[in-house]
Amino acid sequence: MTETILDKPIASVTLRELIETFREVVHEVIREEQEHYIDDEGYLVFSSERAYAEYLDKQKGKLPGEVQAYFIDEHGLKVVYSDYEPAPEKARELAETRQRIAEGKAKWYSLEQVAHELGLEE
Repeated sequence: MTETILDKPIASVTLRELIETFREVVHEVIREEQEHYIDDEGYLVFSSERAYAEYLDKQKGKLPGEVQAYFIDEHGLKVVYSDYEPAPEKARELAETRQRIAEGKAKWYSLEQVAHELGLEE
């Protein structure tokens, strides 16, 4: 029999392993549910961003904030698309920046890195 994470003493589990296990459990539960369900507050909950985006596309004339729906991301968090659409100039700038990051010509910084650089850490 293969040893699983459940067979290890808790003291030998790293935080990274615990987080990964939590993510797997969240995704397993969501997969067991239908493609979507209604939560206790009446919101339509999707198990994938793809399904959520397809649903929003069918809501003609409504912004994401006007639709009572969200999806659960890989971290188990509720995610709702923003109503904000960048101006064409900003959208172009963002696309160029994403391209530079993909080509390795620019670097992506995490929130933690930015907070550290600005001296905002506790």
